[in-house]
Amino acid sequence: MLREIDSAEIVASLRESLLVLTEDLVVEYANDRFFQLFEVNREETMGVRLDALGNGQWDIPSLTRELFRMVEDANTIEDFEIDHHFEHIGRRVMRLNARKTVRPGNGSRRILLAIEDVTAEVDAATDLERERLLSRGIMETIREPLLVLDGQLSVISANRAFYTSFHVSEPETVGQRIDDLGNGQWAIPKLLDLLANVIPQNDVVEDFEVQHRFEEIGERTMLLNARKVYQEGNATHMLLLAIQDITERQRLEAERLAALDQAGRLLEELNHRIMNSLAMIGSIISMEARNLSDDECKAAFARMRARVEAVGNLYKTLSRAGSVDTIGTCAYLTALTEDLLASSGRDDGLSLRLDIADLPLSTQVAVPLGLVVNELITNSLKYAYNGRADGVLYVSLRNEPEKMTLVIADDGPGIDPDAQVDSGLGQKLIDAFATQLGGKISVESDQAGTRHTLAMPV
Repeated sequence: MLREIDSAEIVASLRESLLVLTEDLVVEYANDRFFQLFEVNREETMGVRLDALGNGQWDIPSLTRELFRMVEDANTIEDFEIDHHFEHIGRRVMRLNARKTVRPGNGSRRILLAIEDVTAEVDAATDLERERLLSRGIMETIREPLLVLDGQLSVISANRAFYTSFHVSEPETVGQRIDDLGNGQWAIPKLLDLLANVIPQNDVVEDFEVQHRFEEIGERTMLLNARKVYQEGNATHMLLLAIQDITERQRLEAERLAALDQAGRLLEELNHRIMNSLAMIGSIISMEARNLSDDECKAAFARMRARVEAVGNLYKTLSRAGSVDTIGTCAYLTALTEDLLASSGRDDGLSLRLDIADLPLSTQVAVPLGLVVNELITNSLKYAYNGRADGVLYVSLRNEPEKMTLVIADDGPGIDPDAQVDSGLGQKLIDAFATQLGGKISVESDQAGTRHTLAMPV
């Protein structure tokens, strides 16, 4: 059948370049594809040695050696690749296949040399290998165990962290379905449901928690992060599955919370004891005051007890709120103000107006703030309502940009600049506590009443 087809037609149909060489590597024939590919003509090709073609651009020692070896010792050369720069067409990777023939009659030997340009194929394979090595390097640098799965949930690859963490080897992992790994110890219902049902509906799944007991490493809690990666061209996808073992982190977090809880109970007990101690001190002061005959001394003891009770109110409020180091301003200052009115005996006649923003304060701020409130309200109760049973006492705390403002005002006759004060200690304490709070206190007083304003940074 083939004898009926013209050999020239067969050669013309080849996609590869074809040369016929003598045993001395002189070109006897070249097909049109050779002339087109290497941009040479027939006159400068025919009858010329291969290594002299195109001003010597075919002078490739490795090719010449291989062809002479075939002439003497072999019949064929298969898939011999050369990477060479040609004068007209630049760099090319050529795959050569050659066969030695012997002509009947005279026994002369000829070489049929087929030349295929595989530059694009080789470069693509090189780029693919480079990307594979890069991907592998990235996988190996990741500290978390990582699996790459195909669409059937079989393992394509795993990183070193996976083998180390789960005490398995590469031969018993790669190529296995994930639910067959480690004698079925990865057949975790939640994991299989994630891979089979959740991920197909989502390209990304983050922080999916799974608890499982493994044969080699025991009980583990893991966070799974999965991402679907599509492969161009064949409409398939792979799954990247990162596994974060949070068992130790959860244990440490549980220990931390237990320690915080214990510390909180200890602080709560400490606050309770301080509150009781302050109440006892206040009672002792009160008992001592009752034995005094001097009115001025009694007043000093009363002021002393009020200051102790102001601090005691802080710890009482902390105890009621179940807090150890933070107190709400509304409950704290309301209780302090109402207790001061009750102890003065004026809680029925005076109208108390409160406008207190509920802000969280640390005890370091609440103590001096409460003492300021105690001193200012005590002064108002002492001087603003003499000779009358009614009146208005106003207490306000506002949260403003970058500052907090306390206002205590009464509707008394105002401050008498010529009046004699007890000792001046109260004002000194107010100034000292205002300084401790980093604030500044101002006073406005006239016949309509007195208004104290303390502005302090938040």
